Amino acid sequence: MMTLKLLSGSLLLQSLRNHLGFFSILFFMGLAFASVGVGLLVWAYSPGDWGLLLFASLFALIGFGVLVMAFVTTCSSVGYYYERALLKKYGINIDGRVLTLQPYNQPEEGEETLWLMTFEYHHQGQEYQAETMLPGEEWADKLPQQQWLPLRLLKPRPQVAEPRWRKLKNQLKLDGVWG
Repeated sequence: MMTLKLLSGSLLLQSLRNHLGFFSILFFMGLAFASVGVGLLVWAYSPGDWGLLLFASLFALIGFGVLVMAFVTTCSSVGYYYERALLKKYGINIDGRVLTLQPYNQPEEGEETLWLMTFEYHHQGQEYQAETMLPGEEWADKLPQQQWLPLRLLKPRPQVAEPRWRKLKNQLKLDGVWG
């Protein structure tokens, strides 16, 4: 029986490496804004100069906001892609079924409707439900409720599952690339 370590170091490093460029850009941009703002507050401020105080404070706040955003978005994105890598490496194929298909947004003129699919599956006697976004409207048209659904499940964490998009695309005879 396969056991999964709590953390797969190589997969986590791979995910971190893929996000290093994005993080660096945001980090150094935030650092530059914060440094200019704090620098102006410390060295150029004179009593009664409200314009400079407002400008420098705004620069510093924007810089600190971008720094926080760099860490939050990178952590979130690394976690998502790490989980996908775990699914790819340690996942098992199971069957599930579509429960509901519903529009996720209310599109305005010229926008595409996003579809949210809720599905269920069973693993070791327990029932699980999950949701995912469909790649396009043509999927929602061809995917009826109660339809059999090929899934990939992370065995040590059975609440983590996602559709096997390529297999589903072939099953529905859809054009295009997904997966």
